[in-house]
Amino acid sequence: MNYHIFRKTVAVFLIALFAVPATMSAQTSTAIEVSGWIPYWRSEKGVESVVPQLGSFTEINPFMYTVKLDGTLNQAGKITDAEWVTLKSAAKAQGVRFVPTVMWSNSDAIDEVLKDPVQRQKHIQSIASEVFRYNYDGIDIDYEGKYARTRPHFSLFLKELNDAIGYNKWVMCTIEARTPLDARYSSTESIPTDIEYANDFKEISTYCDRVRFMTYDQGRIDLKLNAAKGQSEPYIPVADTEWVEKAIRLAMQEIPKEKIMIGVATYGYEHDMFPSTTGSGKMAYSQLWAFNPGYATDIATKLGIAPVRGNSGELILTFPASKSPEPVIPLPNATRVLSWSDAEAIKQKADLAARLGVRGISIFKIDGGQDPNLWGVLAQYKGSEPRVATKPISLVLAQTDTASPVTPAAPVASVKVPTKNFEMGALGEDVRTLQKYLNAKGYQVAKTGAGSPGNETTKFGAATKAALIKFQTANKITPAKGYFGPVTRAKMQAQ
Repeated sequence: MNYHIFRKTVAVFLIALFAVPATMSAQTSTAIEVSGWIPYWRSEKGVESVVPQLGSFTEINPFMYTVKLDGTLNQAGKITDAEWVTLKSAAKAQGVRFVPTVMWSNSDAIDEVLKDPVQRQKHIQSIASEVFRYNYDGIDIDYEGKYARTRPHFSLFLKELNDAIGYNKWVMCTIEARTPLDARYSSTESIPTDIEYANDFKEISTYCDRVRFMTYDQGRIDLKLNAAKGQSEPYIPVADTEWVEKAIRLAMQEIPKEKIMIGVATYGYEHDMFPSTTGSGKMAYSQLWAFNPGYATDIATKLGIAPVRGNSGELILTFPASKSPEPVIPLPNATRVLSWSDAEAIKQKADLAARLGVRGISIFKIDGGQDPNLWGVLAQYKGSEPRVATKPISLVLAQTDTASPVTPAAPVASVKVPTKNFEMGALGEDVRTLQKYLNAKGYQVAKTGAGSPGNETTKFGAATKAALIKFQTANKITPAKGYFGPVTRAKMQAQ
């Protein structure tokens, strides 16, 4: 998500000039899911702005965790801080999913940790511990800049993470958008024949409940749109809806549309535009920085000029770089170009989500600096059904082919009981012993295959946890959360 670039403070908005048309708020739109990320570096402002608007959200994602070199988690934003406590409580009260994000962009560290089975399990345990300790509704995985060689290891990580927490916790995945090759290259002949990707869409869709595409930071990647739209006006958008549609349609070829979320931005970029030094006669762009909408509208007021709606669907503002109020030495003869995503640009993506039939939109970012007209837009897409934050357990049970408890055909004289304490994600012979006990006592781990009677394994996955919870529930052990400890052990030994 390139989250490091968004720390520039911005504050002023032109309310009348850029207000969303009144007809927009009166329109009734198709209900879609809406999620939003709140960055830890502006957590107080973000929480303050989003709490009154939670009724328009299905899920909220605190940008909270980073990853250490050894694969363990670091709370960049403390869950015990007052604003996060407030947000978590408000989300729970309104049935909004509270799903923190784990951010990781160290390509080498990601590869090293995920390819090593021991380190990978340690990483998964670190995530699972936080999810269950703080009773999150799930976790959002945002691992960016991965190598192509990391692809199979990342897929295996998602599978094992789903095994560890997917039984009743949401596993959300945030990944880069993929531009169709015929839009990235000037001709069919110029497309490399050995292209490899870092993300396996099919594997990701198998293990993730939602797949959020970062369909922003488009820039100049789409050569076709550059040529078609960049002749009459500056064209270097955060996200043209036409480009977004291309990327999402490509993803829909491998990922069920009901899992897809379209990422939408609430910010913009400032560039210097100048004649290319290659002699091509085309314009070149040099990116300066990212900004929130209030920064651009403030400049518009100071210079006495009005932004216009560009052919990308975003607002753009252009003026001679020499007139910029920013204390930056401009390039000679450069034109300053600001392009940003306001409420109308976001509405275009929400309408696209409804038209394509995908799950919804994911907003990056909510930090108090977004277009204030955003809330009126989101209110149009609210569903009428009650929201439920907790992931239904039955969905996972059906996928793991776990049966309800059955009465064993005959009493079992002696069945061993595990001697150690452990939980989801554990490996070893004690897990096999637990599975044998559960199968023997009628709480089948699985009907057939791994975990079934005679095919017990050494891995404590979702099916084992489901069977253990059934045993605990039947024996009135509380809390019945699938943790094997002294209370459960004593109950088994007494039978």
